[in-house]
Amino acid sequence: MRRKLGMLALAGGLSMLLGLAVFVVQNVSDFELNDAQVSTLKFRSGEVDVVGTLVLPMDVQSVVLLIHGDGPMDRFASHGYLPLINSLLDAGVGVFTWDKQGIGESGGNWLNQSMSDRATEALAALARVREEPRVAGRSVGFLGFSQGGWVIPRAASEGDPDFSVIIGGAVNWRRQGMYYTGLRLAGEGRTPAEVEVEVREEYEKNDKVFGHPNDQNAPDGFAEMDRDRFNFVLKNYNEDVTPALKTMKGPVLAVWGAQDMNVNAAEDSSVYKALFSDASGRQVVLVPNATHSLLRAELFNYQLVSQWPLWKQYLFVALGRHAYAPGTLAFISDWIKRPAGL
Repeated sequence: MRRKLGMLALAGGLSMLLGLAVFVVQNVSDFELNDAQVSTLKFRSGEVDVVGTLVLPMDVQSVVLLIHGDGPMDRFASHGYLPLINSLLDAGVGVFTWDKQGIGESGGNWLNQSMSDRATEALAALARVREEPRVAGRSVGFLGFSQGGWVIPRAASEGDPDFSVIIGGAVNWRRQGMYYTGLRLAGEGRTPAEVEVEVREEYEKNDKVFGHPNDQNAPDGFAEMDRDRFNFVLKNYNEDVTPALKTMKGPVLAVWGAQDMNVNAAEDSSVYKALFSDASGRQVVLVPNATHSLLRAELFNYQLVSQWPLWKQYLFVALGRHAYAPGTLAFISDWIKRPAGL
């Protein structure tokens, strides 16, 4: 009897391991583009050639243009976008995503761009994708993360996307920076009083420098900042998306993770709700237990991906699309496919 019980326990354990292995293998496939039509597209933005990849499912219902957040992002965000892209493809939503300027195959330098420049680039990408015969007649719009929340409202005010999805967007550049810095300092063990003092002092210093965009000289105290990065912040420090939110065309879905450590999700979602209150086709959602990028907060809530320990990187690969807060990706895909986003 004891031998039988032991054999049953062993069989049960092996069955669990086999099931786990199958689960992991299935999720790892989220980092490959299978059963999709993949092509390279080039478009012109100002004086720069920008290059990206158009990925279409066999039955295309809609297409999203991915608008990157901050940093030197290639078209697939070092493969980090692939679970999201595969989830969209499975729902019949195609994706166009491109290398930021100066990254991968794209010319230029992304650090030379203002948010207005990036909006102009997004509109050039929109026009290029709409030229594709396989896209003709389908709805095409924007989906962007974080800093993309300053780009998309401008582009949707100046152009005519069929829809816009904004994830983890901040309203005001300066306030977002203060919130981010405050959480970073708290995470380093500072007391609330120390955080308040340090944030105030840092932003008084920043205001004197970056609050005057015509001053091109980096003063003492900013020598550690790369010149290109300094100029980038100088161009964008006064960015506030409020005016553009009022004039966006097309349906808009704005989503935040309630545990966001990069932007003040409660405050910014409230601003969106107030500005969208009299407009149709607008939806504002706060996802519980989700991060800045809508990942599971209990596993992946860091301010930067570079802060992930190695085992969290492996875990993300093992989970694939299941690394996202449950139901979130399906909700976004369903919203995109609804007529007029309603």
